[in-house]
Amino acid sequence: MTTSTATSTMTSSTRAWRGSMIEANRRVLDFRKRAFDTTFDMVAQMQERREEAIVNWVEKSERLPAEAASLVQEWTRLFQDGRSSYRAAMDSSFGLANSYLDSLAPSETGES
Repeated sequence: MTTSTATSTMTSSTRAWRGSMIEANRRVLDFRKRAFDTTFDMVAQMQERREEAIVNWVEKSERLPAEAASLVQEWTRLFQDGRSSYRAAMDSSFGLANSYLDSLAPSETGES
């Protein structure tokens, strides 16, 4: 086997191996994203129900001062903002990980 034939054989096998590893990592990343989405949605639903219950209790409470009611409203708003910014940060992280995997993928033009 000549040197150029051995090099091209190694290059194509390396490219195939590299592509399969990238696809395996992409599947793992996709699984983790779906697991995160499912878990986040369940936790968010539980938090929203708790927030609704607390807000209803505050609205019906006659002994609670107005300052406490406004504090509960602010607390609820902060939780909602925190949840949405956490979700956006995680979505961005998964997007960056996908972009990184895209940059590793061998091109069709013969890149090794």
